[in-house]
Amino acid sequence: MQNYDEDDTPRREIAVVASAFVAVGAYNLNGISDAGMKPNPARAREMFQYAATNFGDADAQYNLARMYLDGAGIEKDARQAARWLRLAAEKGHKPSQAMLGHLLFTGPEGVVKQRAQGLMYLTLARESANDPAGDKWIVDLYEKAMRDASDNDRQAAAVYLEGYMKKR
Repeated sequence: MQNYDEDDTPRREIAVVASAFVAVGAYNLNGISDAGMKPNPARAREMFQYAATNFGDADAQYNLARMYLDGAGIEKDARQAARWLRLAAEKGHKPSQAMLGHLLFTGPEGVVKQRAQGLMYLTLARESANDPAGDKWIVDLYEKAMRDASDNDRQAAAVYLEGYMKKR
């Protein structure tokens, strides 16, 4: 068996290697009952952290953020979650955009409420939501935020969105 050497990995294979770390992390987070594999959140965090940090993998960043939000094997920390979500959201990761938008709009403990910026991220996620069943939670978060938003929130979000799209 050959050891993995990150410095010797061809660029085109990096996404595959990162996905493997994320998959192993997910197996460790949830366990595999049919195989007798018990959940191991600490190991899952290591896998997600490695792929998020070394490969900048958006799925790993999202999963790490969810661990911080849910307190899955680590202390709940909405601020750390928002940090990881922002990194993934900037890569166009739809679930991260939705969760970051929700956090910024609602401002849970540790996250400064930025309603307009939250609406911007929720709008980005909503615009890419094309799976009626799988993306329902994104549409629901977006619609609730839009109902709760003031006209000023919506107008500022439109300005943020325009600036964001120009950078792309």
